[in-house]
Amino acid sequence: MDNNIFEMINKYAEELSLMDGYRRDVNKIMLNLAGNCYETADDADFAALSQDDIEIVSPEDTSHFIEYKLLQGNHDINALVLSATPYCRQAAKQGRPLIAALDDMAQIVGYRVETVSYDEQAVKNALKKAEGCFVRDKGVTITCGRNLYEAVVALTILEKSAEVNLKAEALGGAKPLPKIEADFMRMIYKKKYSKAEQEVKSKEGDA
Repeated sequence: MDNNIFEMINKYAEELSLMDGYRRDVNKIMLNLAGNCYETADDADFAALSQDDIEIVSPEDTSHFIEYKLLQGNHDINALVLSATPYCRQAAKQGRPLIAALDDMAQIVGYRVETVSYDEQAVKNALKKAEGCFVRDKGVTITCGRNLYEAVVALTILEKSAEVNLKAEALGGAKPLPKIEADFMRMIYKKKYSKAEQEVKSKEGDA
């Protein structure tokens, strides 16, 4: 494996290993780069990743066929992160969408994050609307991006948003942003503010 690819995946794996709720049996990185699909091995230790923990997989030998197909079939998605952070897991158990009450969720993740079953079309539809979704029957969060940087940032923002929304329920619930305002912020972010990030991070997972 190219050492630069390993170093890049290892960098984000270390970040994920430091997040609350990191679980070796759940956390996974998948990356589409130069026509290859890289996947961290099941039960890989993100705090001490080795090159042997990263494989180039095909449809026949991946245990995450739905995620593999997403990476192969969507030019806006080149990286996926599977995780089980605590507040996102609670949101998944509730089984309802998470609506943006924070500007950064609206901008970076999207206005509405769906809770779906682990079904190819359901996950695909959810990730058309936002940079993440909750998978209720697995208790897993999937976040995505044009590169690993974006997928990891999406998870960080989504976990913070889930925490705010769940804690606000004790006070009557968080106030969602107006959808038209949230959609406008998202459009501006994707077309303008993320452009510079995309240029800097293009080597980290863009097709």
